Amino acid sequence: MSKQEETRVSVGGWMGSILLSFVPVVNIVFWLMWAVSAKKPSRRTFAAACLWLTLIAAALCALCVTLWGREILEWARQLNPNLFSEALVP
Repeated sequence: MSKQEETRVSVGGWMGSILLSFVPVVNIVFWLMWAVSAKKPSRRTFAAACLWLTLIAAALCALCVTLWGREILEWARQLNPNLFSEALVP
């Protein structure tokens, strides 16, 4: 077996990685472990990219809620008036 074949992640390995990425909270734990200690460079890069994308998405969500939180809440109340009571959210 050549050195290049030893460093490749198999198709089954990628399928497992992607399936684990679908599970909330578990995905972030595995991404952190892989980003720090994975032996295969491609898995480290995959984990780092997933962590960055998650961080960017969370920042964009926080920005949208900060800028348009009231509008989002009013839209949600129009869809379902019982979704948020006035006592919980002013």
